[in-house]
Amino acid sequence: MDKKIARLCWNKNEWVTPSGVEDKSLDKKSFEFTRGYGNEEWLRDKTKLVNGYKFSFLQAIKTKNNKHQGQEYAVWLYTQINNQKLCLGYIKHVICVTTEEAIKAVEAHQEKGWFEEMSTQLADLDLDSSTLVASDALDNFNIKYKPKDLVWFKEPKDITAQYSNNRYVLMNLIDPDFNVHHMIEDNLAYDLLELLEEDLSATQIEQPILARIGQGEFKRNVIELWQGEKCAVTLVAIKEMLIATHIKAWKDCDSDERLDGANGLLLCAHLDKLFDNHLVTFLPRNNRYYLALSSHLDPHQLRGLGIEKDIELNTAHLDFDASERFKEYMAHHNEIFTSNQD
Repeated sequence: MDKKIARLCWNKNEWVTPSGVEDKSLDKKSFEFTRGYGNEEWLRDKTKLVNGYKFSFLQAIKTKNNKHQGQEYAVWLYTQINNQKLCLGYIKHVICVTTEEAIKAVEAHQEKGWFEEMSTQLADLDLDSSTLVASDALDNFNIKYKPKDLVWFKEPKDITAQYSNNRYVLMNLIDPDFNVHHMIEDNLAYDLLELLEEDLSATQIEQPILARIGQGEFKRNVIELWQGEKCAVTLVAIKEMLIATHIKAWKDCDSDERLDGANGLLLCAHLDKLFDNHLVTFLPRNNRYYLALSSHLDPHQLRGLGIEKDIELNTAHLDFDASERFKEYMAHHNEIFTSNQD
């Protein structure tokens, strides 16, 4: 059975009942940000079983084409708090349910009054429960497991060094003992996998793929808006080294934002990686923007790459409309950068 690892939203009640908005995701498009809770917060409530199974939800299992339906995995579970990733335990045998199974589980929860109990728990936290029962049953329940298969660690394991990705995606578990360090999970790879799940022809999918990898129409829009083909930080003008980087991450953008030149910067490949992972950003000061470095980076190493704190980004040539859009995109990037600092 394949071993996977998936993220849970933060919870202070041992994932038996929801615990409120504190330390939830800052991603404004995420369910937990807009609702104040995640459906996985009842993961360990073993009082509600249907035919001996605990039905629950993992955001990492949810995909546009429901590709995990019917699959079975062993899934390790981790959460994130104060920029630290903590592995909480694992489920030896997770079954990804079908739509029909999810509908039956929803019906069982309704018949037994369990949703009413869950709604009361949300109301006690001043959270809106009106959308608790989702229109798509798979948004309530997409996994099931036998309670005996859940192994919960007495003390969580710090896996911050092993997994750098913060997203709710289903990742392969390389080492269950977490002795292997610095396993890089690339945002680009997951964005491209999402695109490939779209119901698009080869011709239709070409442009968004080019845009995501910083090429094609998006790169042309960035070059035109910023009036030049050189790195915004190092001023290197070697075309083969330059990538059009999204300021507001691709996954958070609508279709127009993904191609907007004001949502991009032309950066050398190494800076693109740092910016994409919110390890550098440009912070505003007196209506100007200056390079800021993450506290997790060694400034001496960066200096050898031509990257130094307080390098100014030239935005003087942006017209009013472009400047306003740029400010909004950069504010989004700044918020995530700041939240990732110690």
